[in-house]
Amino acid sequence: MARSLANSVDKALGRFYRRLKARRGGLIANKALARKLAALFWQTMLKGSDYVEQGLRYYQTRTAQSEQRVLRKLAQKHGLDLVPAKTMG
Repeated sequence: MARSLANSVDKALGRFYRRLKARRGGLIANKALARKLAALFWQTMLKGSDYVEQGLRYYQTRTAQSEQRVLRKLAQKHGLDLVPAKTMG
């Protein structure tokens, strides 16, 4: 099941796999995705909640926010200020 989700283009779990695969390799990414699926299944069975796929755009937004948070912490640690880039338009 993890392998089939890895090939999905428009699913957040597929993007999770591809992102991890680029950093750690395919075997580790496959294991991590399988574990994530097992955890989602367990939570669904235990709590009775439904899993709703939020989509790729939602996942990319959350990833970007996480990266920005890390950058802000690093800048603060080194006494630097982050200045947002001006958008072209």
